[in-house]
Amino acid sequence: MAAKNSKSLLRKFSIIFVGIALIPFIILFYLHSLYDESHRFIQILDAHFSLILAIIGAISILGFFGMRLTIKKIVLLTETVKKSVLDKIDEKTMLELAEEEGEIGELAKSFIHALKRVDIKEQQPKETKEMIYDVLKKASEILTVVNNYDNLSRLVLETAVDALGAKQGALFSADDGRYILKAWVGNDDVTSEQVMNAAQVYLDKMRRENKFFLIPAKEKGKQSDKLFIPPLVFSPLVYNEKFFGVLCFYGNSYWNEFSNEHMAIVLNLSHQLAVSFENAKINKNTDQTYFETLAALALAVEARDPYSRGHSTRVGKCAVKIATFIGLPEKDIKTLRDASMLHDIGKIGIRFGVLTKQGKLSAEERYVIRNHTVIGESIVLRLKTYKHLLDPIRHHHEQLDGSGYPDGLKNGEISLITRILAIADLFDTFMENRSYRSGMDFTDAKKELDYLVEAGKIDKDILRSFYHMIDKENTGKISGIFANAQ
Repeated sequence: MAAKNSKSLLRKFSIIFVGIALIPFIILFYLHSLYDESHRFIQILDAHFSLILAIIGAISILGFFGMRLTIKKIVLLTETVKKSVLDKIDEKTMLELAEEEGEIGELAKSFIHALKRVDIKEQQPKETKEMIYDVLKKASEILTVVNNYDNLSRLVLETAVDALGAKQGALFSADDGRYILKAWVGNDDVTSEQVMNAAQVYLDKMRRENKFFLIPAKEKGKQSDKLFIPPLVFSPLVYNEKFFGVLCFYGNSYWNEFSNEHMAIVLNLSHQLAVSFENAKINKNTDQTYFETLAALALAVEARDPYSRGHSTRVGKCAVKIATFIGLPEKDIKTLRDASMLHDIGKIGIRFGVLTKQGKLSAEERYVIRNHTVIGESIVLRLKTYKHLLDPIRHHHEQLDGSGYPDGLKNGEISLITRILAIADLFDTFMENRSYRSGMDFTDAKKELDYLVEAGKIDKDILRSFYHMIDKENTGKISGIFANAQ
């Protein structure tokens, strides 16, 4: 659409410019026609001369105002869009431009549509607008780097540094007996060589011992270099007994120490990155490599919110158990497992304060959080061999009565896999602590799920199968459903 509008504008300018430029040539040809056979100039009557001047003047004026009007519309549209983003929407002007015929109208309609998509209203506070644009910006960054494995690995590291409150972080790969710096988040003024030199003593220790280690803040560093200052966390990237590299974080900004919970997050990330490293080396299917790296990113995104850490893993474990109990084929069970891992990756750009807000969310904040399903779908859309995950990722918050989001699907429009994921997601949400409430016990969570069935929002048969599965496993407090989920 933009290309079409640009060509139309260019065509209009060309016609006006050429029309004005041809006027002198037309006059010359006319004067040339006034010569007789002996090349004598035939006198022009005053009336004819006045007519020529009038025609030239009229064409010049029309050309001037035509170009001025076109330029004015473009400037007006540009200023309106600028105000829409930075200040407030001039809806009246934008709607007037949208009524124009041709490319100006089409451009205005496109901007109106885009602004409605991000639900920016005149009364919204500036910080809310900024929050919405931050989400879209962060999502666009992922869509840009998803085809570049190194850049995607760096994005995982950046998100993890933010989630852990670390000051700096580094990701090293081990190739042919030597280390290579894959990603670095910290002081931009230092070179890769300086980072490698500063980390070498720790990397050598990692190669010798091949195990996770922590250097507390109270211990002095083993070198004078200021890049690696305790507290330090170093974790090996190991998968199938193969050593692929090292993930490290240092300088915790919040508590000047890394907690056991932080270390569990680092271990999970290290495992997921090791899987992606192996795929990058031996697997020709690049989509598989990117999927595993996105899974690591999903873990890092989840780690930003202390109330949802481990959520995707628990949901996946629960969903797989339900699907297995029902008797779904292995293909569908794998789809559920993979979709569970990535179902909340669209929360990448949501600010920490919104995720952990204790009070009631504003309409704009609810929009931002709800839009994570669409953003998540857009991210995974780039992986051609994982298109079967798009439906459960986008629709796991749909409800059978059509009151869910983002598309308001009803009954048969929601797939069986998505219905299972929705119940597993709700159950974990009820059972775990949230910023706005404490986690429920199984009895209260069951009451909430039963209420949703009575209201026609979730699948009654799947929930019944879920209960039967629990009774059969005799898990009592349901803890067995999520054993070893972390």
